[in-house]
Amino acid sequence: MAADHSHAGGGVVTHWTESLELFVEYPPHVRGVASEPWAIHLTWLADWKPVREGRLVLLLRGPGGAREEIVLPAPASPGIYSASPTLSETGTWRADMTLTAGGADHAIPVGQLRVFESEDALPHDVEQPLPGLIALPKEEQWAMPFQVAVAERRRIPNSIPVTGEVAAPARGLAHVSTPVEGLVLVQGPSPAPGEVVQKGETLALIAPTSLDDSYARMRADVEEAGREANRMERLFAAGAIAESRLEGARHDLAVARAAFEVVAGGGSGEEDGGPEPYVYRLRSPIGGVIAERHVAPGEHVATGTHAFTVVRPDTLWFVARVPARYAEAASDARGAWFTVEGTTHTHAADRVVSVGSIIDAGSRTLPVRFAVANAGGELKVGMLAEGHLLLGTPVEGVAVPTGAILDEDGLPVVYAKVGGEAFQRRVVETGPSDGTWTIVHSGVSDGEEVVVVGAYQVRLASLGDVEVSDHGHPH
Repeated sequence: MAADHSHAGGGVVTHWTESLELFVEYPPHVRGVASEPWAIHLTWLADWKPVREGRLVLLLRGPGGAREEIVLPAPASPGIYSASPTLSETGTWRADMTLTAGGADHAIPVGQLRVFESEDALPHDVEQPLPGLIALPKEEQWAMPFQVAVAERRRIPNSIPVTGEVAAPARGLAHVSTPVEGLVLVQGPSPAPGEVVQKGETLALIAPTSLDDSYARMRADVEEAGREANRMERLFAAGAIAESRLEGARHDLAVARAAFEVVAGGGSGEEDGGPEPYVYRLRSPIGGVIAERHVAPGEHVATGTHAFTVVRPDTLWFVARVPARYAEAASDARGAWFTVEGTTHTHAADRVVSVGSIIDAGSRTLPVRFAVANAGGELKVGMLAEGHLLLGTPVEGVAVPTGAILDEDGLPVVYAKVGGEAFQRRVVETGPSDGTWTIVHSGVSDGEEVVVVGAYQVRLASLGDVEVSDHGHPH
């Protein structure tokens, strides 16, 4: 077996396939003698959890056609299989495994091992662990959220760190206020926060309680002007008046209607089967979701009372506050990424809405607005955000997932996985980031594995006094 390292004739191997990680510790082998148990650890790479069921076949082939096959019908415990081969010939043997699970066969080429003539022939030199290794047993990895990713070369634009907030577009938010004084009727509609409403939908019915310059008075003016216009129509048809008087009556009706519609929001009050002609229908000026409701059925409201807030949530704005020293570079913004308070999920924005032209005197920042798709509704208007503006030509280099980088006393640190149960702490020099991936100029090489989920637990393990038995490198 091409062991990561030797244990006086035994060894430890870590190997990755497309779907599985193998970590096996095997003892030294003497011809014709059953070995101490192999500790075979198998982990699904999809979720980094142990293999809980499936048949494992360990096939060993040696000199002169010698062969040993061991069938293990199920793991002895989650993720762990155990075998004690008896190998009949001295020399180099080849080991391979096949896991049959979920209706599929998974081939795991393991490597080579040596079989010795006697215990006296076993080597006595044991490879010493590399310095600075951190041990975290597989059982602990399986018991916690854990995930590893491979560092790879990527092209990522330069970026500027920014703070900001989530806002509604200019026509994506409406504060609905009461233009009349009155009583909110109990028998009217009563949409709650979170409910979807359509443009023009009635949000509440209000019975006006004042006539002076009120909704009711304006409605009466419209009706009076309408009656007068109808009378002028009849008189003109009979030839009793000049056409100018008819046009004057029509003009007065148009003015009364226009004044009333400003207050009534375009509604007549009689639509939708309204029960009373003098009940005001408070309508939503946009389609969206009720974000806030400030009035209750039966409540008396004054003119100008803020009753509802309606938000169109499918597309919002990320308003980035760019420090004044980066104001010139902000004009080259090609996108942004950000996180909001209370979550580590990264949101991407690739459409620039506008770049401000005035530096805010108080914060010394320049606003840059980005449109952000919000189909899932995760973003809320008013959320504070932190992120980066992406600028200009991308930079190429080795990149790791951003979540793999920890801040330890001001130093960016990642934990590299160098074996099944072995890790190394690496201080890295970070470069541009797109929120998901970050370029590292040092500390990690292309193809190395870094801990993305569970890095903090690896760090805690580094603070303990644990013996490291696995100090090899994957192959």
